[in-house]
Amino acid sequence: MAVVPGGAQNPDSTLKTIEISAKKYEFTPSEIHVKAGEHVRLTVHSVDETHGIKLILYPEGSKDKTIVGLKFDHPEDNGKVEKNVDQVLDFIAEKPGTYEFQCAKVCGMHHGKMKGQVIVEE
Repeated sequence: MAVVPGGAQNPDSTLKTIEISAKKYEFTPSEIHVKAGEHVRLTVHSVDETHGIKLILYPEGSKDKTIVGLKFDHPEDNGKVEKNVDQVLDFIAEKPGTYEFQCAKVCGMHHGKMKGQVIVEE
């Protein structure tokens, strides 16, 4: 995070923006790599019908559900889907690990297979 004149921090200076296309039963890209500590913005654009993303906040295999690995700027937006509006999720990738995401709106017979991963690396 860069420090701007006056000592304030500029959170957008380290923002990693990733665009994701969503269409029936797939996300592109379906695997996203980020660094621990990075501020990430996912922008999800539906190609064919309304889709959205819901990220799991804890890394795969984690038994400790008291420490969130992905810290959202606006947690209420995780899984929130609006018709004809791109979904934007901002979060800090705090803890290394693999985090699953899935489609947040039932989109048909293979909806349950519409998944991806955010991999947070040290």
